[in-house]
Parts: sequence; structure tokens; C-alpha cells
Amino acid sequence: MNIFNKIVVVIILVFFILVSLLAIVNEFVGLFSWSDDVASRLFNPNTNINPYISTLALLMVITLCVFLLLLQFYRRRLKIAKIYNVDSGKAMITIDTVNQQIREAVLAINGVKGMKNTITSKSSGVVLNMFVEIGKDVNIPEKMDEIINRSVDVCKNKLNINVLDTKLTITNLVSESSEKAKKEVSAKKEEKGASFEKEKVEGTLTEENSGKQDMKTVSGQTVPVSEEDQEVVSQDDDTGKD
Repeated sequence: MNIFNKIVVVIILVFFILVSLLAIVNEFVGLFSWSDDVASRLFNPNTNINPYISTLALLMVITLCVFLLLLQFYRRRLKIAKIYNVDSGKAMITIDTVNQQIREAVLAINGVKGMKNTITSKSSGVVLNMFVEIGKDVNIPEKMDEIINRSVDVCKNKLNINVLDTKLTITNLVSESSEKAKKEVSAKKEEKGASFEKEKVEGTLTEENSGKQDMKTVSGQTVPVSEEDQEVVSQDDDTGKD
């Protein structure tokens, strides 16, 4: 939302808050009567509506407007983690960057088929929470140790981030046959797309070649060769062969 839209929304919300406060005060004091029929039915103290019910409704309107008003000035805080062993100043890194580094390192391990990870930043370090898909043929405890060690190594040795805890959950055991079938399907789709593009290019070249005409130079200008000229040239070629 740009600045102009924010200003308009803020003005509207402040207007509703002021009108609601004024209506609440008028419910009990009765300073004036509303000129509009709809407004007089809602806010006029002489009507049969219970003032406490209308006051409660107006308080809910004020609460909603204040909440929306606070949202206009709320800025989403960037999630970061502290990098240690930096002597020249205070260094930070975003959680998204750490997630990407861990994901690349873990997916490079043989037997890991997929991964989703979340990181919780604390004052003294981070907590890793990983959800991994691995192959059925691997040794699960050894592979889990390898994944945890790899992720912790990336955080401590590469990024200099303190790891407080690591949680690893195996979400699926993928067989080699299903993975191979997925690769074959994707390969067929790519091959089909490549053949379609090739046929399209060949068709375009054929149309361009069929649309071209032989040209000749007459008085310094290039003009298309007529059919009579092409017949004369072909007769001359046949005479030269004889």
C-alpha cells in the first residue's frame, strides 16, 4: 500500500473512531439529536434501543478501527540470527539465507530425496527443525546422523552460528522405482517440448524459403526474376550441357 492510500485509510479510521466516541457520549448525556434518520435511529438517546447495547456495539467498532489503525503502522520484523566470532562489529544473517545454505548442503547428501526446514532464532543461537525424505535402501540411523552433522557443520563452521538444538523428522521413505518413474515422466515431457519447438522452427524456415524469389540486377537495381527469365536460364543450361 502506497503512502496516499495509507493516509486515506488512516483518515477514515480516525473519523469512525471520533464518531463512535461522540455517539457513546451522546447516548448518556444527550447533547444533541442526529439530523439524519438512520443516524437518529441508531444514536438518538430518545429511541427504544438500550443505551448499553448500542454502547457495546460502538465500542466494538472503535476496537476494530484501532486494530486496523495499528496495522497501518506495523512493520514486519526481519528474522535474523547472530554471527559469532566477528571482532570488527555486530554481524547478522537472515534466517532465509541460513535455510537455503542448510537445504543445499543436505540435498547434496546421497539418499536424501527432499527436505523442508524451519529455523527458530533465539538470543543465544538457533534451533533447527528439519523434515526430510530419504530413500528406502539407506541405513536410516546413519543417514539421520549424517544429515544432522552436515546441517550443524554448515551453521557452525561456514556461517559461525551457534546451534542450540537440532530436530530431524523423516517424513517419507522414497523407493528407487517411484523416483525413477518420476524422472522418466519429466524426461518425456522435456523431450516432447523440445520436439515441438524443433517442428515449429522447421515449419517457420520452410515458409520463409518458400516465400523467397530469385533476384536479378537490372540497371543497378535488384528485382525479382520472372518465370520467363527462369525458363530461358534453364534452356541455356540444357544447351551448354549438350
